[in-house]
Amino acid sequence: MATYARGDSDLHKTVQDVMERYHGDLDDAEVTVTVLLAYGPRDAHGDPVGPAITVHGVPAWASIKVTSLRDRAAGMSDAIMLLDGDRIDEWSYEELEAVIDHELTHLELRIDERGNVKRDDLDRPRLAIRKHDWQFGWFDEVARRHGAASPEVRQAKQLAEASGDLYQLYLPGMGPGKRKSATRRAAERIQEAVERANESGVEVEVSVG
Repeated sequence: MATYARGDSDLHKTVQDVMERYHGDLDDAEVTVTVLLAYGPRDAHGDPVGPAITVHGVPAWASIKVTSLRDRAAGMSDAIMLLDGDRIDEWSYEELEAVIDHELTHLELRIDERGNVKRDDLDRPRLAIRKHDWQFGWFDEVARRHGAASPEVRQAKQLAEASGDLYQLYLPGMGPGKRKSATRRAAERIQEAVERANESGVEVEVSVG
């Protein structure tokens, strides 16, 4: 069974800093977020034997949920963010900020027809969970059996092609022609990885947080 501990003041400050920097709408609405560190189940020797966090049954680095009116009335914050306590020390500060940014992006203010933030009976901002722009459903065995014809590889290629402009974010100076070549190579590498996995029988874990 997973266990939990409240994040320290530095961690909560990091969440607040990320909110102020990238999510001004949440900050302006004074959305409050409590951070909990989750730790996976342990064996008799204290070693992890399972993931700290799962989302729809899949291991994840983090998750976030909107609290209910009852929980808010009991003094809880507007949202609860879980971070993987077993992995957080392995992340750089930049990686931690990125994970936090990802989770905060899930929080979406509910807006009325006049453009105002909807409020609950406690005058707290009403929130909804925003879905990912992209969501993968991937079975290794289907990708191995059907290769480029599989939904797994097809959607991976679609993501690589549709998100070509993102290469500019981490490959500075890459022009459109180079980005096109990069996306094509990315799609080819996906197919090569599937083929190598098929030959070796190695299970490849694809994780999307």
